[in-house]
Order: sequence, then structure tokens, then C-alpha cells
Amino acid sequence: MNKMSKFLTSSLLGVSLVFALTGLAFAWGNPGGDGSSYNQIQEKIVVFNNSGGTLVSGQVVVLDRTGTGVTAGTTLGAYVTTTTSADSIEVVGVLDRGTTCPNQTPCTVITKGPAEVWCQDTGDAVSTGSAVGTTGSGSIAGRCGGGSKLGTALEAGSGSDGDLIWIWVNPTNGD
Repeated sequence: MNKMSKFLTSSLLGVSLVFALTGLAFAWGNPGGDGSSYNQIQEKIVVFNNSGGTLVSGQVVVLDRTGTGVTAGTTLGAYVTTTTSADSIEVVGVLDRGTTCPNQTPCTVITKGPAEVWCQDTGDAVSTGSAVGTTGSGSIAGRCGGGSKLGTALEAGSGSDGDLIWIWVNPTNGD
């Protein structure tokens, strides 16, 4: 092995060691977390609220493919909005707990893991272990209901609209 090969091997080993020790090599969850808190196992992304209104904690968001400012190749996939369509295949995730996001600002969205979500439970019932998706029940955008594409209910709703329930977010984005 020549000097250059030894140098490159040592450099790559050193960089890998730094990533492993600082947690930068983890792809999911909170680096260095011990699992004692739900937010340590959440996967989150930052997106741009293009819904025309303020998003609140627990609202379900979907990709905005057609709104103002959405351009293929530049912002497509980074903009989100809400929907009143049932089981949208464009579901992205849920607005992070304890946050609000004014229109035309960046937001943190949970794309995998446990999250509290607003659900329409009267006309679109949710039971423990059932699949949930965006709801078409009622006219309130950004809520979940019984269906598919968003995740799995970790608890049942109370049977009234506007339930805040825990679900395991895991969008499938397919038919």
C-alpha cells in the first residue's frame, strides 16, 4: 500500500469515526436518544406552508403541486397545504406538536413516528390499530380519519369530531 492509499484509508476511517461518535451517521430518529421520549424516534422534515392560512400542531399536510409559487424542478415537493379529500396519496405528514406555522413560512412536519393528530371521528371513525388517512368527512381541512395512506392509530377516537389522538405516522403515498 503506497502513502496516498494509506492517507485516504486513514482519512475515510477518521471521518466515519467522527460521524459515528457524533450521531451524524444515524438516518432516523434523534441521534444519541435513549428512546425514553416519543420525539426521539420521530423523523421530521422542513417544508414551506403554501396553504393560504396558518397551520396548527396536529394538522395533516399534503404536497402542494399546483399552488402559487410551486414550480417543477425548483419548489415542487417542498410546498405543503391541507386537503378535504379522503385518503390523499399526496400526504406528507403531520405538523409538529406545540407549533404553529403562518402561511408562507417554513414548518416542521413529522413524516415518521408517533404524533398527535386532529381527527374527524364522528363521520370517519378511528379505532385502535386501524389505518388512518386524510379525511373527506366534514369541511375542515388538515384532519385525519379512518382510511389509509397516513399511518396507524395508536388509540381510538372518542367518537366526536376534533379528537386529538396519537397515531404512528408512516405515509404510504400509493394507491
